[in-house]
Amino acid sequence: MITTASTSAETEVRVGLDHIEKYEPEITSLITVRQDEAIAEARRLDEQVENGVWPGPLYGMTLTVKDNFDVAGTPTTNGTAFAYAPQASEDCFVIDRVKEAGAVILGKANQSEYCQSVTNQNVHHGSCRNPWGLDRIAGGSSGGSAAGVAARIATASIGSDSGGSIRIPASLNGVVGLRPSAGRLSNRRTASTRVATFTVGGPLARTAVDAARLFHAMDAYDPADVTSVDRRRDHTLALGREGLRGLRIGVPTNYFMDGVDSEILAAVNAAIGTLGDLGAEITDVHVPGAEDCRTHFYPMVTANFFALYGEYLDRPAEDLDPEVVMSLEHGRSVTATQFAEAAMYRQSFIRNLENLFDDIDVFVCPTVPIATPRLGKLEHSEMMDVSRNNFVQPFAGIPAISIPCGLRSDGMPIGLQMTAGYWKDTVLLNAAIAFQNATSFHTQRPALIG
Repeated sequence: MITTASTSAETEVRVGLDHIEKYEPEITSLITVRQDEAIAEARRLDEQVENGVWPGPLYGMTLTVKDNFDVAGTPTTNGTAFAYAPQASEDCFVIDRVKEAGAVILGKANQSEYCQSVTNQNVHHGSCRNPWGLDRIAGGSSGGSAAGVAARIATASIGSDSGGSIRIPASLNGVVGLRPSAGRLSNRRTASTRVATFTVGGPLARTAVDAARLFHAMDAYDPADVTSVDRRRDHTLALGREGLRGLRIGVPTNYFMDGVDSEILAAVNAAIGTLGDLGAEITDVHVPGAEDCRTHFYPMVTANFFALYGEYLDRPAEDLDPEVVMSLEHGRSVTATQFAEAAMYRQSFIRNLENLFDDIDVFVCPTVPIATPRLGKLEHSEMMDVSRNNFVQPFAGIPAISIPCGLRSDGMPIGLQMTAGYWKDTVLLNAAIAFQNATSFHTQRPALIG
């Protein structure tokens, strides 16, 4: 674990606040800024260092936090027009963990309302724009988290992912995004103890090393969270020094590579070649059930969201986001038989994937298989195209990571997604670190920030 900081916490906070002043009017990545609180917290950390007390492994790291996590003294909106907590009374579990590790939170990140869209075009808090192309979506639902990291507003961010909400914006904004295994991170995010079945929190960062640092700080059993798993956690990082010798990587022959944009496919194939050069064993694989996953996943996830947020549909029409309405209406229409059949399919699907991971360690694919859409209304089919490679992982509860692997000719980032077996999160982080040690895609900057 890296435990050094090159500058003081206050210096890093003021750099972030300066970037907020410069770039936030263009990208709208934040809902709330914690300027005074962040400066005060950073000074306390720096005073500890001056007194010979080490603040923790995240000292020097600045964060933004998706606005569905409680940060004490700050509103929690979940992207809505109202605040669930006008002023949160305490930090949720993962926020307490990162603060104890020495990180400073600069603000609450913009998100799709109720985490219901892949676009992060929020009718209440403004559409989050992609720093790589201000006419393009940042992706959702954790778009503000990814855009803020890409614009150097913060070192990293904490997002959440139900069906690609960390990995999609990570890919579209050229940053790293990890969806952890179900049960690794606490899902107690707000004063409400209810949480979507397939949702997990996770880190976004410019580098895989920083993503690993943040993940390991949050990764702990929470006995007060019924979704938290009490199991040994491996925090060993190879930091890429040994390459990827012996890592068995599968390239899907079905579904994941179908209909992929030609430039994205070329970049992903080149990245697979790099992984092979680093010592990984590359083989073709068939991912069983991938073609049918969305058919069964979508009814379950939308029904779950309707159970959580269905009262939204009773609000005045002028307060409603059409994308949220579409998702919740679909959830309301799911029958008990449809839900039960999907749940039964899920059991066999998970078993088949377990068998697949007996033969490989990781399988790879494009995170987003189409060019980054422009801002504006997206058809349902286009939203499904954006997210199509991101359903398998939440449905099975397994981890996946998106890492930058190139740029399209339009200047927009391309993401490589790696998926591993349950509880193999560190395998993904080590592979991502090794890839970034051998490439420079993660060092590229949007033209917006020079």
